Amino acid sequence: MGFNKAQNEAIMHGKGPCQVLAGPGSGKTLTIVNRIKYLIERYEVRPEEILVVTFTRFAAAEMKSRLCSLMGKSNVPVTAGTFHGIYYGILKWAYRLGPDNILSEEEKYRILEEYRKIAEQRRQRKKIFCMILRKKSDL
Repeated sequence: MGFNKAQNEAIMHGKGPCQVLAGPGSGKTLTIVNRIKYLIERYEVRPEEILVVTFTRFAAAEMKSRLCSLMGKSNVPVTAGTFHGIYYGILKWAYRLGPDNILSEEEKYRILEEYRKIAEQRRQRKKIFCMILRKKSDL
Protein backbone atom coordinates (compact mmCIF):
# COMPACT_ATOMS: atom_id res chain seq x y z
CA MET A 1 0.00 0.00 0.00
CA GLY A 2 1.35 3.42 -0.90
CA PHE A 3 1.23 6.30 1.54
CA ASN A 4 1.11 10.01 0.84
CA LYS A 5 3.85 12.38 2.05
CA ALA A 6 2.13 13.30 5.35
CA GLN A 7 1.41 9.64 6.14
CA ASN A 8 5.02 8.67 5.42
CA GLU A 9 6.27 11.47 7.68
CA ALA A 10 4.02 10.27 10.50
CA ILE A 11 4.96 6.62 10.03
CA MET A 12 8.70 7.32 9.96
CA HIS A 13 8.68 10.04 12.61
CA GLY A 14 11.71 9.55 14.86
CA LYS A 15 11.55 8.78 18.54
CA GLY A 16 9.04 10.58 20.73
CA PRO A 17 5.32 11.21 20.57
CA CYS A 18 3.55 11.68 17.25
CA GLN A 19 0.11 13.25 16.97
CA VAL A 20 -1.94 12.38 13.90
CA LEU A 21 -4.83 14.74 13.09
CA ALA A 22 -6.92 14.28 9.96
CA GLY A 23 -10.49 14.04 8.75
CA PRO A 24 -12.68 10.94 8.51
CA GLY A 25 -11.57 8.32 5.99
CA SER A 26 -8.15 9.89 5.47
CA GLY A 27 -6.14 6.88 6.65
CA LYS A 28 -5.38 7.84 10.28
CA THR A 29 -5.77 4.31 11.61
CA LEU A 30 -3.73 2.85 8.75
CA THR A 31 -1.00 5.43 9.38
CA ILE A 32 -0.89 4.89 13.14
CA VAL A 33 -0.88 1.10 12.83
CA ASN A 34 2.00 1.26 10.36
CA ARG A 35 3.85 3.69 12.64
CA ILE A 36 3.54 1.25 15.53
CA LYS A 37 4.86 -1.56 13.34
CA TYR A 38 7.73 0.72 12.22
CA LEU A 39 8.62 1.57 15.84
CA ILE A 40 8.63 -2.09 16.84
CA GLU A 41 10.64 -3.30 13.84
CA ARG A 42 12.96 -0.34 13.14
CA TYR A 43 13.61 1.08 16.60
CA GLU A 44 12.97 -2.15 18.50
CA VAL A 45 10.48 -0.42 20.79
CA ARG A 46 8.82 -2.95 23.03
CA PRO A 47 5.08 -3.11 22.26
CA GLU A 48 4.36 -2.90 26.00
CA GLU A 49 5.86 0.61 25.96
CA ILE A 50 3.57 1.96 23.24
CA LEU A 51 0.43 3.89 24.19
CA VAL A 52 -2.26 4.74 21.63
CA VAL A 53 -4.96 7.18 22.77
CA THR A 54 -8.21 7.44 20.80
CA PHE A 55 -11.60 9.07 21.26
CA THR A 56 -13.75 5.94 21.18
CA ARG A 57 -13.54 2.36 22.42
CA PHE A 58 -14.46 1.24 18.91
CA ALA A 59 -11.44 3.08 17.45
CA ALA A 60 -9.14 1.55 20.07
CA ALA A 61 -10.43 -1.96 19.33
CA GLU A 62 -10.14 -1.36 15.59
CA MET A 63 -6.56 -0.14 16.04
CA LYS A 64 -5.60 -3.27 17.99
CA SER A 65 -7.33 -5.53 15.48
CA ARG A 66 -5.61 -3.94 12.47
CA LEU A 67 -2.24 -3.97 14.24
CA CYS A 68 -2.54 -7.69 14.96
CA SER A 69 -3.51 -8.31 11.36
CA LEU A 70 -0.60 -6.23 10.02
CA MET A 71 1.89 -7.93 12.34
CA GLY A 72 0.46 -11.39 11.59
CA LYS A 73 -0.15 -12.12 15.28
CA SER A 74 -3.20 -12.90 17.36
CA ASN A 75 -2.15 -10.35 20.01
CA VAL A 76 0.27 -7.43 20.18
CA PRO A 77 0.65 -6.03 23.74
CA VAL A 78 0.29 -2.37 22.74
CA THR A 79 -1.98 -0.38 25.07
CA ALA A 80 -4.80 1.29 23.13
CA GLY A 81 -7.75 3.01 24.72
CA THR A 82 -9.79 6.15 25.14
CA PHE A 83 -8.63 9.23 27.03
CA HIS A 84 -11.03 8.40 29.85
CA GLY A 85 -10.25 4.70 29.96
CA ILE A 86 -6.48 5.16 30.00
CA TYR A 87 -6.48 7.88 32.63
CA TYR A 88 -8.96 5.92 34.73
CA GLY A 89 -6.55 2.97 34.56
CA ILE A 90 -3.63 5.21 35.57
CA LEU A 91 -5.58 6.55 38.55
CA LYS A 92 -6.58 3.03 39.60
CA TRP A 93 -2.97 1.91 39.41
CA ALA A 94 -1.34 5.01 40.96
CA TYR A 95 -3.78 5.35 43.86
CA ARG A 96 -4.70 1.69 44.23
CA LEU A 97 -8.32 2.52 43.45
CA GLY A 98 -10.93 -0.17 43.14
CA PRO A 99 -14.61 -0.86 43.80
CA ASP A 100 -14.10 -0.20 47.52
CA ASN A 101 -12.99 3.41 47.06
CA ILE A 102 -14.56 4.53 43.77
CA LEU A 103 -18.10 5.89 43.85
CA SER A 104 -20.76 4.19 41.77
CA GLU A 105 -23.17 6.32 39.73
CA GLU A 106 -25.86 5.67 42.35
CA GLU A 107 -23.56 6.78 45.19
CA LYS A 108 -22.58 9.95 43.29
CA TYR A 109 -26.21 10.94 42.79
CA ARG A 110 -27.07 10.19 46.43
CA ILE A 111 -24.21 12.40 47.67
CA LEU A 112 -25.15 15.21 45.27
CA GLU A 113 -28.76 15.04 46.43
CA GLU A 114 -27.64 15.22 50.07
CA TYR A 115 -25.48 18.24 49.24
CA ARG A 116 -28.38 19.89 47.40
CA LYS A 117 -30.61 19.44 50.48
CA ILE A 118 -27.94 20.88 52.79
CA ALA A 119 -27.41 23.85 50.45
CA GLU A 120 -31.17 24.48 50.36
CA GLN A 121 -31.35 24.35 54.18
CA ARG A 122 -28.50 26.89 54.38
CA ARG A 123 -30.30 29.20 51.96
CA GLN A 124 -33.47 28.93 54.05
CA ARG A 125 -31.52 29.68 57.26
CA LYS A 126 -29.90 32.70 55.61
CA LYS A 127 -33.31 34.03 54.54
CA ILE A 128 -34.64 33.61 58.07
CA PHE A 129 -31.55 35.27 59.55
CA CYS A 130 -31.97 38.24 57.17
CA MET A 131 -35.65 38.54 58.11
CA ILE A 132 -34.75 38.58 61.81
CA LEU A 133 -32.12 41.26 61.23
CA ARG A 134 -34.63 43.43 59.33
CA LYS A 135 -37.21 43.08 62.09
CA LYS A 136 -34.60 43.98 64.72
CA SER A 137 -33.56 47.07 62.77
CA ASP A 138 -37.25 48.13 62.57
CA LEU A 139 -37.50 48.15 66.40
